[in-house]
Amino acid sequence: MQPEYSIIVPGLNEAENLKVLIPRLKHAFDATGNSYEVLFVNNASTDNTDAVISSFMHEMPQLKLLSEPTRGYGRAVRKGLAASTGKYIGIIRSDNQEKPEDLVRMFALLENNGADLYKAIRLHRMNEGLQRVVISFVFNTLFKLMFRLRSIDINASPKIFTRALYEEARLESNDFFIDAELVIKAEKLGRRVEQLGIEYYPRLEGKSTVRMKHIFEFLNNMNVWRKRVRAGRLFS
Repeated sequence: MQPEYSIIVPGLNEAENLKVLIPRLKHAFDATGNSYEVLFVNNASTDNTDAVISSFMHEMPQLKLLSEPTRGYGRAVRKGLAASTGKYIGIIRSDNQEKPEDLVRMFALLENNGADLYKAIRLHRMNEGLQRVVISFVFNTLFKLMFRLRSIDINASPKIFTRALYEEARLESNDFFIDAELVIKAEKLGRRVEQLGIEYYPRLEGKSTVRMKHIFEFLNNMNVWRKRVRAGRLFS
């Protein structure tokens, strides 16, 4: 039977965080009474990620383990999306900065108000460090100017959307730009996009894998996608 919810969890070397996240996801979604699946995508991890996931699969049959051997956040997300079967789809990161309870809230809102996409807005972000907050502010300002979007905090997760939007969007990005691509396409298609403010928390274990090269990669993607939008080749 088709589950109500598919939750995509991409991760790179997040074994210690997963020991906390998986029980939290199980507790939050069991409480809804709805059917669900959790698809964790191991994105070329070198830690014991597979062993951690496998240790939970007996008590949590909804948990599935996928592998994306080529590193790239977008690649991992698309791998999970391609394997998902739920009516509604959500993406949450594996570093415990987002609460599964907020993911549940967003699924309920999406179902009840007829939106096509629900995305988070991060509140009280200073625990991420001033530099990262400033960079995010600059990116979001550029996005609004370049793409004329209504949405803010483009890269914020979780994101929840309908299967119909997923199939229509035909996502292509292999990197962190996949979050922005989804929002751009949803708005340009005229789909209803709603936003919910959530608290963001410091990661429990490990360090972020975002590096300076990803910032330049993101800026280049912004330029490429702006040209595609202007040329009417959003789905080329």
